[in-house]
Amino acid sequence: MKLLSFFFAFSIVNLVWIVAVNRKIFRYMYVRMAAKSLDICIVTEENLENAFQVNLGLLPIPNRTELFKEVATGGRWAPTSCKPRDHVAIIIPYRDRQEHLDVLLQNLHPFLQSQKCHYQIFVIEQAHPEPFNTGYAKNIGFVEASAMFDFTCYIFQDVDKIPMNNSLLYRCPPDRVFHFASAEDRYNYSLLYPNYIGGAIGFTPDTFKKINGFANNFIRWGGDDDDLFHRIVAQKVPIEHAHTHMGMYRVLNHTHPPGYDNKENFKMSQFASKLYKQYGTMIDGLNTLNYTRLATEYRPTYTWIKFNVDQNSMMKTVWKGIMDTKYDKEVNNTYWAINYERAHEMFPKVKKEIKRKTRDPALTFLRKIQQQRKVRTKSPNSQRH
Repeated sequence: MKLLSFFFAFSIVNLVWIVAVNRKIFRYMYVRMAAKSLDICIVTEENLENAFQVNLGLLPIPNRTELFKEVATGGRWAPTSCKPRDHVAIIIPYRDRQEHLDVLLQNLHPFLQSQKCHYQIFVIEQAHPEPFNTGYAKNIGFVEASAMFDFTCYIFQDVDKIPMNNSLLYRCPPDRVFHFASAEDRYNYSLLYPNYIGGAIGFTPDTFKKINGFANNFIRWGGDDDDLFHRIVAQKVPIEHAHTHMGMYRVLNHTHPPGYDNKENFKMSQFASKLYKQYGTMIDGLNTLNYTRLATEYRPTYTWIKFNVDQNSMMKTVWKGIMDTKYDKEVNNTYWAINYERAHEMFPKVKKEIKRKTRDPALTFLRKIQQQRKVRTKSPNSQRH
């Protein structure tokens, strides 16, 4: 009898301990089950206006703790008053930007909660010492998030971009790609150029799979967003930019260390535009990922996933192995560039398109004018005395 009483008391104590430690997880599960009997959440741009205030200064820890009190472990949240229509995964590629991440999270959680969607925030970190590869990190974020839940919308969010207007619904239209950060303050709240889709962009899972995700071969900063534009165009998926006053974002200040930029991003992007047009996007992307998941942690305000990838091995096989390493004396490092001789052998249709464009009458006429101007400049008769 004493033994039975002991086991009963032990079970009660153990249950109380589990509930105390994991109360946020239990609350999240309860919310998800209770939501099944509730009405669908109705959210419009009009009733969201001015419901969210941007705070670019890092709040004290007690204030942030209070701010996140309803967020479940792993950075998950769902409304209790209605059944969410949308299930949104926020994917943040990350490395060594803790202060920016803290500022983003203290703004992003209330921003999303005001919109009454079920969401989960994923921070995808690449291990050192390999140079950072944002496209690879974003693809991994999509794969890992998809394995946890059938999200209806995947939004790829830069860690230093803060949305300013919560009337900008973080949702993904089914028939197009949606670019949220269309008016960044560093560009005087305007679109940098017509093809710019950086900062924050959203896809339904079917659309993201259709374009085969991001390219994996844009190491360091620059080029992956422009390449993404060409992938989307090649698959004939429409792109919609948020209206200027809706897509306003603040960009947090940071400096780029030596070797941070991708020296070949423009040339690679231009080549990719022709490559995808002729050969499609299945040549590289989601279907060629090869990484090692080092850790997964459900932290108080986000799900943290750390990965590693052998970039040298990956770059030797990407685009059928047309990339070569080059040495940069200034930063004492290597970078990757297209070997065009090999590229034209592997992808003859691209070579034909390049030749066709060089024979374009308008381009030929333009070159003649440029050549004539050079001749005139060199002519001594054209100089003024």
